[in-house]
Amino acid sequence: MSENDFYTPTKIDLLRMENELLTFEVRFLKARLAGSARGQDSASTGLPTMSRLVHLEEAENDLVLLVRRLGSSPLGPILRRSANFRTLEERYVRPPADRSMTPPERTAYLEGAEKDLVLLLRRLSRPPFGTMLRRRPSFRTLEQRYL
Repeated sequence: MSENDFYTPTKIDLLRMENELLTFEVRFLKARLAGSARGQDSASTGLPTMSRLVHLEEAENDLVLLVRRLGSSPLGPILRRSANFRTLEERYVRPPADRSMTPPERTAYLEGAEKDLVLLLRRLSRPPFGTMLRRRPSFRTLEQRYL
């Protein structure tokens, strides 16, 4: 094949391509700058930081595990008599499968899970169960982490 069979850009074409590339680069840098500015202002707008979101996810997982463990224990049928425990099971252990949440809704859900976990741990740490549960290292870890 000869050189004439291939497209070779002219100087004007090269300038247009470079101009497009610079335009895209400027757009990218502006978007990145705006994103980082939003990240710094997230505390003032109410959006959680990534570390806070990870902490909330861990709290939700800990709550689900704790409620499952309590529900499957010999005390499970007794605990299910309480409307509060049934609410926790319905909300966190058996959530609806079709639930889709926006990020603010998900954040509110996770913050609610953290509050519910703190309340549950406070109730469980009171006598007579508190003295028995504190023998378990996993319960002591939860107390140290959330109380």
